[in-house]
Amino acid sequence: MPELSERLKAAASLVRQGSSAADIGTDHAYLPVYLIKNHICKSVIACDLRSGPLYNALEAVRAEGLESLISLRLSDGLRELKENEAEDIIICGMGGTLIARILSQANWICNEKYNFIFQPQSHADDLRRFLFSSGFSVTEEITLTDDGRDYLIFSSVFTGDRSLEDDEVSIQFGSLLYRNDEVSARIVSRTLKYLEVRAEAEMNYGNPEKSDKLRETIRKAEAIINGSKNQ
Repeated sequence: MPELSERLKAAASLVRQGSSAADIGTDHAYLPVYLIKNHICKSVIACDLRSGPLYNALEAVRAEGLESLISLRLSDGLRELKENEAEDIIICGMGGTLIARILSQANWICNEKYNFIFQPQSHADDLRRFLFSSGFSVTEEITLTDDGRDYLIFSSVFTGDRSLEDDEVSIQFGSLLYRNDEVSARIVSRTLKYLEVRAEAEMNYGNPEKSDKLRETIRKAEAIINGSKNQ
């Protein structure tokens, strides 16, 4: 079994000890195998949209003799995962917009018993926007560099709290503005540049109000950054 990537190890660190889990978009099932072999989970459902990756997953599970603890399921997102089948639900390696769409199709997710672990490849803001407007809170965030790329991994639970649904700074940056590590700083810097480009584009397209809102988000974020530096 190949060594698990650092980003997936980080995701595994957010899974609750002794839980049953579901890995959505499992690919080769390396993460489910890791969760079982390291005694983190008692069982894992490994889901994937395509039969090819699921066959690769089956080969990996068989090679480790874990057929009784890891079940495989052909599933478009959460469609084939039933309520109460898993307590910790992991979705890694997809865009934040897609993850939000997957979540929106399962009406049972708004329950405090579930722990969600996400690693969005892009558009983390779209995912946070969905979570905050749906009553979810982010409980822990991890940033790291793996194979030359910066990653954000975070866990989320349903609390019913929607106080951040209109907070664009929290939607765009999460807690990264308050962190002092280099990876977070790089992600924040890229996000600020992206917002600047969007603000300029909105102005050019004749949408000054949208442009002003984006620039206000940038100003608030920079004020937080400068305040943290001065402490």
